[in-house]
Amino acid sequence: MATASTDSRVIRETSWHTDVVESGVIQDRLNQLWADLSDADEQRQSDVTAISEVETDPYHPGLLTRASTLNLLTVAESDEEAQQIHDTINSLTEFFPSRTILLVDRQQTTDGPGYDVRVELLEQPTHGAGPGLRYEAVTIAAPHQDAGNLGSLVSPLLVSELSDFLWWPSGKFANNPLFQELTEIVDRLIVDSAQLGLRAEGIETLNEMLGTVAVSPILGDFTWLRLNPWRQLIAQFFDPPAVQPCLQTIDQVAIEYAESRRDGSSGFASALLATGWLASRLGWEVIEPLEQRRSGAWWGALRGQREGRGRDIEVRLTPDPSAHAIFSLRRVQISSSDDAPGAFMVERTDSDDLMTKSEAPSMPEVSRMVYAKRPESRKMLGEELQRFGRDKIYEEALTLATRLAPTR
Repeated sequence: MATASTDSRVIRETSWHTDVVESGVIQDRLNQLWADLSDADEQRQSDVTAISEVETDPYHPGLLTRASTLNLLTVAESDEEAQQIHDTINSLTEFFPSRTILLVDRQQTTDGPGYDVRVELLEQPTHGAGPGLRYEAVTIAAPHQDAGNLGSLVSPLLVSELSDFLWWPSGKFANNPLFQELTEIVDRLIVDSAQLGLRAEGIETLNEMLGTVAVSPILGDFTWLRLNPWRQLIAQFFDPPAVQPCLQTIDQVAIEYAESRRDGSSGFASALLATGWLASRLGWEVIEPLEQRRSGAWWGALRGQREGRGRDIEVRLTPDPSAHAIFSLRRVQISSSDDAPGAFMVERTDSDDLMTKSEAPSMPEVSRMVYAKRPESRKMLGEELQRFGRDKIYEEALTLATRLAPTR
């Protein structure tokens, strides 16, 4: 979360309760807020000019600086989650949506029929003399019995000729009618697969979108972003030419992950995606889905090739239920044998650091500590809002992770 000095502030807002939501009324309210703000800015600038008797600065606040970037749709399942989403968006520092539309499905409340609507104009402060960047936010909240109508309200509220992004923070999107309806009208979808827990159907839902890329939104995943330093460090193990033969003799991948984190998420999706990434980069095939052993660990086998002959790679994903397992991944260990043995490990020690160890006959044991701070939601959201193209490596990792995911 950004500090208060950098968070956006609400400069105009209005709210109301209604039995019927009309997009035209919402747009009229937004237009009126902009008009009121423009009048106030012009009056303030007139007062300043009269006092200072200086020429009007062409960048004075009377010239409204409005974001013209994209539409951001997002969905919350409670008022508390809606506030978290609101705070995250308001703490962005580099890139802002022109209009945010937040739909709230109040699943835990029964306050009666009708909708609560709030429209806001927000401003991101600037350190220069000019005005801050201004953008819009629309929040529509409904009790669960009326939430089925939320999807139909979106299209008329989208600013035309801008890309449409959908950010779905929770993991409850598989078989959700609202999710299915919104993904049909957006260009980009941003999720956090860590929120899926062990629900394999959520991974499958994402992967199914890849089969219809012509009509499906481009995928982004916070879990994949958290894996960036892990993937970079694992790849660096095999940069030295003397170590590269170990890639052809890997026979075991062992990953330890947080079984259940304090926010209700799990490291299971991270473990699946990390395995899918390795498999896609090294040309491994999934033989069968993971099976759970009595110990609670998941076991599976992948098939690789060496000199035209098949070889098996054992995969073991082990949940860590201990209280100190607060990070998505705890440890990744890769072992190789035969004529090119080696042992490689990456382990998170705290929220800021990763430790690596590697050893092979061609080099002595090497250990180092690497600064790799876990990114905040606002940083990951800001990064995803600036990416418009497909991430082919993520898509390939997701496909193999889906094949590896346990069947239910």
